[in-house]
Amino acid sequence: MNPAAARLWPAAVELVRPCKPVAAALFTLLGAYLAAPPAQVLSAPALIAASVVLLVTAFGFVVNDCHDLAVDRVGKPYRPIPSGRVSSRLAAAFAGLLALAAVALSASLGWRFAVVALGAVALSWGYSSHLKNTLLLGNVAVAVLVVASLVYGAFAAGAPSAAVWMAAAISFPYIVAQEALFNLEDEDQDRVAGLRTTATRLGCNATARLVRAFFGLFILTTMAPVPLGPASAPYVVAALVMLVIPAAFFLYVLREPYSGAAVARVAKLSRLVWAASFLPLGLLK
Repeated sequence: MNPAAARLWPAAVELVRPCKPVAAALFTLLGAYLAAPPAQVLSAPALIAASVVLLVTAFGFVVNDCHDLAVDRVGKPYRPIPSGRVSSRLAAAFAGLLALAAVALSASLGWRFAVVALGAVALSWGYSSHLKNTLLLGNVAVAVLVVASLVYGAFAAGAPSAAVWMAAAISFPYIVAQEALFNLEDEDQDRVAGLRTTATRLGCNATARLVRAFFGLFILTTMAPVPLGPASAPYVVAALVMLVIPAAFFLYVLREPYSGAAVARVAKLSRLVWAASFLPLGLLK
């Protein structure tokens, strides 16, 4: 490998943020698990669906960095593109290859899966190019993409069950809250860069109240399986410990007057809670 290529590989890995595409792929397999017998979770269609979601998610992060160059020059100059380790043109080409690979791989599952993959690529691009610079629409777009990966895995393994739809309903408000929280965390640099995100449009206090509202909705949807019937005792215990109590803590920390340090702390913890949510959601089966 020549020296130039050797320098590009670490930057390419940093662009795709590998932990997040892997987490998205695992969430897709969770959908397969909730929809089908355990033996089918690692079937070829489910693994292909997970790989498609991994590629689409990686595409989304790369194309987001391409569109966020001006913002990252202000707040994150160490990122691969603003630091000069990767050119914008090369990053865009990399994003294109990831998108083509995702759609081509999804075609092996059938044309419907390919259409969904193409739609996910389009929505990912639309988020970075237009929807991120809107009031709440960008946050909702990300939540749609995350929830769609769960349902995508379920369809690959068979068909979505009631547990799949319940897991999707629980996940949706959490992702909206988390994305609005990330807007709140980045409000200063986004405002300097001229972005019109949820936080820069509403202001910090109103955005914090919006985040708290969606976390409150998340608590309600998390406990909804109890009166609706499918919740087992292990689910209730896991959901309370791993989801409801942390979300209630977020509500407490984000009460007014809040601080930037509190927002950063909740944003960091919210990623851990999202990873932990896979266990209670799996117990819906």
